[in-house]
Amino acid sequence: MYSPRWGPGVAHRVQALAVELVEAEHREADLRELLERAMAVGVEVEQYLGAAVHDARAQGAGWSEVAHQARVSEATARAKWGPRTLRRQMRHRARQAAVAAELPAEVKPPTGLLEHRRRLGAAVSFLLRMQDRASQTVAQEAGISASCLSRLLAGQRVPDWPTVFTVVTAAGGRPEDFRLLWEWARGHQQPSRRSAVASLIRFHGALRGLQWAAGRAKGRPSAHGDDTDDDMLAAVLGGELVPDWATTHQLVQQLGGNPEQVRPLWEDVQYTFLLSHDFFPDLGVRCAQDLT
Repeated sequence: MYSPRWGPGVAHRVQALAVELVEAEHREADLRELLERAMAVGVEVEQYLGAAVHDARAQGAGWSEVAHQARVSEATARAKWGPRTLRRQMRHRARQAAVAAELPAEVKPPTGLLEHRRRLGAAVSFLLRMQDRASQTVAQEAGISASCLSRLLAGQRVPDWPTVFTVVTAAGGRPEDFRLLWEWARGHQQPSRRSAVASLIRFHGALRGLQWAAGRAKGRPSAHGDDTDDDMLAAVLGGELVPDWATTHQLVQQLGGNPEQVRPLWEDVQYTFLLSHDFFPDLGVRCAQDLT
């Protein structure tokens, strides 16, 4: 009988929560938020320990081996990570993810948010098709219910970022390509100024997210023009070039996005480069190390 691994989904969520903690540090969040985010990481790490034990047990590890590796007694290991306890924890996780994705029935998002939700759902759906991943399998690996993922794909609900991060990672995608689609779908405002490289990452991530939402294969911008235009558009989507605003406007329209929502990201890139001594990375933004 097939037993899906629980470890990867929980590990990805640990990573997502840790990333949010780092982001909170960089924007100098107050102590209360920092402690809450740190505690959330700690809770998820505890969940990961149970998931790792589940996976090891599913692969044939005995309780004596688990106890030895965890440096606890066998009785403690059984009590802490027994199958009944772990299944209860995972069901609780799935319910939490489903609740986080829900909105009260009487609350109807503005038309703009509905469109952004559909765009995010379309992007994740296209990712699953391109990676030939079944939605039920991805939901299991991400530790959420199939109905929660189904509502995300349909553009009906938008879970929290760690959940979307985990789904995209489990499906074999790059979470940064979907971050701006998620922010737009949740109605988040443009963040404060960032470093030059961080601004580049968000700008190019937004364009690649729109590419996913438009249902276009990576590396195939589908430009209507000569080979030079195709090369230029591929360079933009590949994170190697930031064009002028007129070109960016046209590209966003081609990808079915709203240029006015991308403009603040484009302006942020221009602003940070004007005020800093940074230069565009020689090998493109994907090779940059400054992710602040």
